[in-house]
Amino acid sequence: MENELSGLFRSLVREHAVPGAQLSVYREGTLYELAEGVEHTGSGRPVGPASRFAYGSVSKIFTAALVMQLVEDGDLDLDAALTDHLNVRGLPTGHPAHVTTLRQLLSHTAGLVSDHEADPVRAEPLRHYATSLLRSESVGSPESAFSYSNSGYALAAHIVEAVTGQDWWETLESYLALPTGLDLAFVHDARSPKAPSDLVSGHAVDTTTGLTEPVDFHIEPELTPAGGLGGSATTLVDFARSFMAPEDAVLESDIADAAILDEMGRAVPSADPFGLADGWGAGWALHLATDRFWYGHDGTLDGGTCNLRVDPVGRVAVALTTNGTTGIRLWEDLVSGLSDLGLDVGHYRQRTPVSRPRNTGVDVTGHYANGDLAVEVTHQGDGTLWFTLSNGFSGPLVAGTDLYFSVTVGDLGGMSFDGRFLRATDDPSTIASMQYNGRVLRRTSAPVRSRA
Repeated sequence: MENELSGLFRSLVREHAVPGAQLSVYREGTLYELAEGVEHTGSGRPVGPASRFAYGSVSKIFTAALVMQLVEDGDLDLDAALTDHLNVRGLPTGHPAHVTTLRQLLSHTAGLVSDHEADPVRAEPLRHYATSLLRSESVGSPESAFSYSNSGYALAAHIVEAVTGQDWWETLESYLALPTGLDLAFVHDARSPKAPSDLVSGHAVDTTTGLTEPVDFHIEPELTPAGGLGGSATTLVDFARSFMAPEDAVLESDIADAAILDEMGRAVPSADPFGLADGWGAGWALHLATDRFWYGHDGTLDGGTCNLRVDPVGRVAVALTTNGTTGIRLWEDLVSGLSDLGLDVGHYRQRTPVSRPRNTGVDVTGHYANGDLAVEVTHQGDGTLWFTLSNGFSGPLVAGTDLYFSVTVGDLGGMSFDGRFLRATDDPSTIASMQYNGRVLRRTSAPVRSRA
């Protein structure tokens, strides 16, 4: 398989003009490590198996694993109220934090906004962020819906700080990374914020011209637990092997007892991650392939992408890291290519794009918001609909009579993403919210604030 795998990987890296990438595949006792390209355009420094890439949101699985270690130690309870572990002054009696649980935070069912803007502080950024977040408006009550939340992982990380008495960065190293030998890096280390990163460079790749421009990885300190870790593809696979049979384990020590780790992949009934996965546990996304679920997570950060899939039963793990924005398309084609090689990787399939617009019977234009994430749906001069994200990405929106829609984003190589509009329960003739990319966005009268 190694020659076929290497040929597939090399051709896809070139086809998508990705400056550098790693692919690590573990299958029933055999590890394949592949590396292509350079760490930074112009440097000439080749990518190696140990090169460190930004993981983006795949970082969440490590924060979840850290929580599981504290659950095993008896310091945390997945199903206890947050206020059992956290003392936030001024919360009223009926505040959701009195009933919200860690399991809900880790499964994105706590009703929190995706991202929350808090005043930047140098000291104790997670404590300050958590306090501000809990005093802000939610998108729904706990377990009312799945809505992907970076904020929830920042809050979970602060709870880790509260029970250990040390900052999250120190706890991640001393509890998880150092004992197991996981070679992890921080995009931002609050203990030494001016220290240079040893990660590869990100790159913005223009799919029309082929031009590649280096970009720095950046993340706010308080969101590091949600998206600010880095490492190699093999480090991800080494972590993944802890969820397989004992003979597959390769780390220097166990992360936690197998029964505790299983909670990360046990499906939460209220988690319907429309647009992202087939289910969600307390850390892992769940992707259906043939007769069982694969664990997984995907991530992007500025000019890099990361993907991880794990089949604990079949003893397979696949990890891809790239330092180019076109790594998103590379992953999609890699999944198809691996299937041709006889390896069907669990991967959520977007709905077939709506082929042509139809009369929805209800007005869907307007502003939609989830914390700092905002969307505007407008009519074009020819009557078609246009979708604009607050980060600058935009594209045509095609909706069907069932209120499902597709958006094609030219800046992402023409990729299509699906979503759906949701009617108001008290007035079905109006739209109350939309679901897009795993987030619930409420309809609002406020205009979109562009961050482009």
